[in-house]
Amino acid sequence: MWSWFTHESNAQRKFIELIFDRTGKYPNWDPPSEIPVGLFGFIDKATGNFFPKGSIYSSEFQPLLRSAGIDPDSDKHQPEDCPEESEFTTWSTNVKRLELNVDSHAGVPGIATASIKGTWQVKKGTTGAVLLMNKPRIKRLTQEALGKLAQIEYLQSMHLVTKVFYCPAYSLYLSDKSGDNISIALVASAPVVEPVGTVGATSEMKWWSDTQAGLSRNGCKTEHCFTPLYELLQVRQQRNRRSSPSPERTGEQLWIAPPLPWAPLDEDGREVPVYINGDMDSDDAEEESDF
Repeated sequence: MWSWFTHESNAQRKFIELIFDRTGKYPNWDPPSEIPVGLFGFIDKATGNFFPKGSIYSSEFQPLLRSAGIDPDSDKHQPEDCPEESEFTTWSTNVKRLELNVDSHAGVPGIATASIKGTWQVKKGTTGAVLLMNKPRIKRLTQEALGKLAQIEYLQSMHLVTKVFYCPAYSLYLSDKSGDNISIALVASAPVVEPVGTVGATSEMKWWSDTQAGLSRNGCKTEHCFTPLYELLQVRQQRNRRSSPSPERTGEQLWIAPPLPWAPLDEDGREVPVYINGDMDSDDAEEESDF
């Protein structure tokens, strides 16, 4: 029987596609593996993984920073920290969020006071994606840094990680096509005893879900150590126009999100072949899967 567990690369690319279409940002299929601000490279077409070629913070990159008017010893190009938010939740367009029926799950400890909870309904016959983060903090490059980095010719052929979401708890879910509802909640468990010299105790969190199908991943820590979502940009290419010129772009306006490196995927995560003049134009076209 077909399942996401036997088509892992299909699942990863399908999840990335669904969340990217909704947010314009790339989800990290392996959030415990940090994708820091300042990396540059490319998205692998076969898997959806980000393959870094280097970092703007490496010693080898310092001469290029100087050529763009950035002092490597200053903090002008260092990422800025944004205020912590209570949560970040997003789901694909074919998914609808419903109120979680607490009475139906009264046996789950802490369900009524869960910081994040809900039921997500996926349209039958389609694949849906859900991404949840608790207390996310964003690290991002400043407008000034983006403006100067856009002048570096080497980066103009690369994709740059410009913004990263860090959080202590995440949950991602990719459904099958059954149309079943899934309920997810972030509940408190036993309190964590703080080291001597600190005040109070914090509640340890854990994810609860009633999923019976699809594919899910989650994690909980007390530190902001997961990176489930990041922004990837490339330098916007200038176009020669005979009409009146556009207003001068600055900062982030000099950059644009690169498109996904694969053709649109069907509900099973396989590339949809594109036929041009009767010939298939897809180097990733796959044979029919076994059902």
